[in-house]
Amino acid sequence: MTAGPADLAARARIEASLLARRSRTGRAPVPRLPRSEGDNRFPLSPVQHLMWQLHHDSPTRNTWVTLGGIKLFGALDIRALERAWSALADRHEALRTVFTTDEHGEPAQIVRRSGTGRLSFQVVEVTPEDADDVMGAFFDEPFDLCADPPGRLRILRVGPDEHHIAIVVHHIVSDGHTMSVLIEELTTLYFACSAGLPSPLAPLPVQPADLAAWQGERLTTARRRQLLGYWRTALEGASVPVPPTDVAPRPETDCTGRTYQLPVSGRTVSALRQVARKHGATPFMVSLAAFQVLLARYTGVRDGAVTTPYSCRDRPEADRLVGAFINLLIVRADLSGDPTYLQVLERVRDRTAADFEHHDLPVAEVIEALGHEPAAGRRDMLRALFTEEDNPAVPDEAEEILRSEMVMDPPWHQAERDFTLRVTHDATAGTRIIVTYRTSAYTAARVRDIAADYRDLLDRIAAGTSFRVFDDRGGPPLRVVSPPPVVGGT
Repeated sequence: MTAGPADLAARARIEASLLARRSRTGRAPVPRLPRSEGDNRFPLSPVQHLMWQLHHDSPTRNTWVTLGGIKLFGALDIRALERAWSALADRHEALRTVFTTDEHGEPAQIVRRSGTGRLSFQVVEVTPEDADDVMGAFFDEPFDLCADPPGRLRILRVGPDEHHIAIVVHHIVSDGHTMSVLIEELTTLYFACSAGLPSPLAPLPVQPADLAAWQGERLTTARRRQLLGYWRTALEGASVPVPPTDVAPRPETDCTGRTYQLPVSGRTVSALRQVARKHGATPFMVSLAAFQVLLARYTGVRDGAVTTPYSCRDRPEADRLVGAFINLLIVRADLSGDPTYLQVLERVRDRTAADFEHHDLPVAEVIEALGHEPAAGRRDMLRALFTEEDNPAVPDEAEEILRSEMVMDPPWHQAERDFTLRVTHDATAGTRIIVTYRTSAYTAARVRDIAADYRDLLDRIAAGTSFRVFDDRGGPPLRVVSPPPVVGGT
């Protein structure tokens, strides 16, 4: 499967037009910080501080990363791909950033000048049988944030017309949306480099350090005081339940992890979206309410809180940036009384909407305000996470030159926390429940049961929202019945 220069040039122009951002009016632009011609030093954003701390909680494990895998079938121009990968480093400051500490141990980020931030790019020959193991070993390689560029790409050459692309970026400079940006722009730049054309991507008006400074200026003393008051009230007295574990976590938790996936039927997904529309909620709120119901049924805790990531990409300047633009929110659910699922959804909808309006206080400050010591608070309050998201995808236009498949279950052997449940949507693979878990806390059999219980609950909600959530007659019995420990609390 090949294409000539004219085809590639045309494809590069198409990609550029598809990635062109629509302008937004009526909002003052984010100002750009002054920069020297050499390296530039900037303070860390709040989420980067958090990721720095989490990284050093387990510095020898590659735990806090975003990653993606793509299988490409057809004639691949390796040199063009390498030039495209280097062009991404020139374009995005986050990809040529290293970190340092001052004499007081305070971290800062050093952005290397353009043209000097060479990202790791390797090609290795593998057999089809070894491809997953080699990719998994690559994902597991730890980062040295003070020396290593924070992004890596490895090409696994399985055959002359089959290559597996593995990309990993440290979470200190990336979030879930980052992988979509990387894949889309890498595709565009690859087409351009293959055709011998310059980058068609529009220059980025700002970089992550500019947005961090701009956002920091808006978190005034008065606003911070208001946010602290909100979160103290919102979380006072709540517990942090987790799904039933097989092994009590040890003080020095092993980060070894595994991932399990379970498909959700298209019929159920369609019905859940109708539930969201009918009741003024989002699909995320419908799924979150279901997860909180499941936790309450497992644990008996009817006033529990769950961690979820909140995207801070509400400015148009952030849309095409590689960077960490998230905050972690601890969202509480009231399941008191004998509620129906619809009543729980309405409570979750209203509470989550209010929490989102107060998203800009860094979670580390929330944990401290609740009286937790930082390291213990991160461990106890953030043990379980729920999210719903769309998977990144290779642009459809690439299919005319290279057939591609996203790796839906990357062979990653780490886990950021004890338990993470994601509901993911993919144009090809459909909707899936994906559980990432620490093997020191869960067995594979226990995780399969939890995922199956959650899918059964989604199916039950799709059939009707009027059932009582604590009445087992409203649906199939839980596969997991033993009570788990409840940790943390306020």
